[in-house]
Amino acid sequence: MSKARANSALRAEKTPPLVLEPEPIHGETAKQKLPTEGDLHDVYRRVRRDILSGELAPGDILNQVHIARRYGVSRTPVREALRMLQAENLVDAQFQHRTRVTKVTSQEVDSVYATWILMQSLGIALTVPLMSADEISALTAHLDQMNDRSPLHDGTQDEWEHLHIDFHRMLVMHAGPIIKDSIDNCWSRSERARRLHMRSAPQSWLASEEEHRDVVIAFEEGSADQAVHAASRQLARNALGVIASIDPSYEPRAIRQALKLTLQAGTAAADSTSASFVVGAGLPARSTARKRTRT
Repeated sequence: MSKARANSALRAEKTPPLVLEPEPIHGETAKQKLPTEGDLHDVYRRVRRDILSGELAPGDILNQVHIARRYGVSRTPVREALRMLQAENLVDAQFQHRTRVTKVTSQEVDSVYATWILMQSLGIALTVPLMSADEISALTAHLDQMNDRSPLHDGTQDEWEHLHIDFHRMLVMHAGPIIKDSIDNCWSRSERARRLHMRSAPQSWLASEEEHRDVVIAFEEGSADQAVHAASRQLARNALGVIASIDPSYEPRAIRQALKLTLQAGTAAADSTSASFVVGAGLPARSTARKRTRT
């Protein structure tokens, strides 16, 4: 080998390989790092935040390669994060592995909130008789803190949301893990609808404060029925407001039936109260579908 060729080979060995930095997306510089469990939760949290805030709109395509470049991770944590978001119905994996941000539909809101009303009612009914004086005092203090951190006062929606979740978990603290897990699932699946409603109806913050106060008063009085009624009405109001903004012609059959069950099913008062909530939201109170005739 000639001396020139040997020197060229030596320089090639000492020259480090070229590493292409991931291309920044949306003005954000990504850093290279090995995939870890932290990558998974970071990608999940950030994509979920962008969906809930509306930065990623319904119908937007989520490209795994672009997301991986943006956050400087491999595609493995991105793929797992999207699966977690799909379980929450925030994204939908379609043909040829295209993943899109899902739309908020009236049927989904109706089903999720009806389930939530029923499970929360059961959890409250089980919890009220077991609440100690100290636990009720803690519930009252938490409500005051939550109201102080709402956008009506000195807080933000995110601050209020975290306290709001904890408040509702306190309402079912003695319900057992299975019931509480079911309620947590409803929280996850309804978060985008709740945030949408709060942004589109600022007056709902004030109504929410009054309704939460009614729930706490019922707990203080040891009345499980009144606590169930107050909490159910609050959930129904939020859900019906979202449904009315999506499709005013949609009949919320599941919510109406859930309210009838939680407000003493079979009584005239229960039928009247549940129907008044639906009508008050500008939605049909009775099914307009034709009954099937026997042949």
